[in-house]
Amino acid sequence: MAASVARLGGGVAHGRPWRSFALRGLRAAAIGAVVLGFVPLVSAAGCELRPLSQAEAGQLDVHGWLERMRQATDYSTYSGTFVVTSSSGVMSRSQVWHVCSKDQQIERLEALSGTPRIVYRQNADVRTFFPQDRVVRVDTREMPRKFPRAKGIDAQSLSQSYAAELGGLQSVAGRNAALLQLRSRDALRFGYRIWLDQESGLILKWQTVTPGGKVLEQATFTELELSTPAGAAQIQNMMNDVVGYRVIHQHKFPTTLESNGWQLPVPVNGFVLLDCSQKQKLHPQPLRTAQVQCVYSDGLASISVFLEPFNEDRHPFEGQELRVGATHTLSARVLGDSWVTIIGEVPLTTLQRFASAIKHTSG
Repeated sequence: MAASVARLGGGVAHGRPWRSFALRGLRAAAIGAVVLGFVPLVSAAGCELRPLSQAEAGQLDVHGWLERMRQATDYSTYSGTFVVTSSSGVMSRSQVWHVCSKDQQIERLEALSGTPRIVYRQNADVRTFFPQDRVVRVDTREMPRKFPRAKGIDAQSLSQSYAAELGGLQSVAGRNAALLQLRSRDALRFGYRIWLDQESGLILKWQTVTPGGKVLEQATFTELELSTPAGAAQIQNMMNDVVGYRVIHQHKFPTTLESNGWQLPVPVNGFVLLDCSQKQKLHPQPLRTAQVQCVYSDGLASISVFLEPFNEDRHPFEGQELRVGATHTLSARVLGDSWVTIIGEVPLTTLQRFASAIKHTSG
């Protein structure tokens, strides 16, 4: 595998399809670890986040701050416009409405640049509208987030990978924001600068930075209101209005690498396997015949590994390395008869370690 990686083309490509920041940035901030036992942040109603006192804020470590951000993002009602820029020059603008109402969350995310699309989510039900093609893609699943909760990601593992430091107040989108810096303790992951709204705890601005402090990607609200132009019922009606659209249901089924003939011992300390899935279920399912996606995370950074059989018609080149902003992509032929594509907001070295660790199952 090392030889395969070494032969990859060294060029850096720019440009990628629009990806909602709700999945990878502000909304994202959502995904820490377990609920803090010593700071009851959410009211019994489930949609009211209590402000932190200075003393409470001083007690939070990386693990605690991630949970605070997750709860602020999920259990608040807000709307605004955010802009994503990268060191590669890529920019996108999106508008988000998010409503928390009793036991449900519902949101609307519209791309204001790039391919026109509107993404709706009601709890685990996700629908993506493509107005130009008159297509709606329906996917019932938990919304992907930037910081997933997972068994094995806890306060100790996070503190071994990142150090947290709280800075002073700054103004972002006309609101007071506290700066939280999460510094990487090694060269296998990036660091983060996060500006949190002092009143609500929402993420107002987000930067992914190198260990040397270079900003690779930034996402920021340019406008933010703690209200929405439409209520939960109105957004739900928009989400259910599929008249004139072709509806495509996307199904993913849980699986394992081992059941498909592969193994991937996690090669970087701090990362754990979140889940594996495949788009279609084969009956019976031969080894190494379907594309399998597995997601790994260290609580902050996430890596997606796609493994499938090598096909010379679909995989005509040796492989390549791409970088856009903070996101690296590596693709290569591995083990002679397999093809891997790995995508993550981590340094390329980290992806290479994952690619080199792939093995065939015995037998």
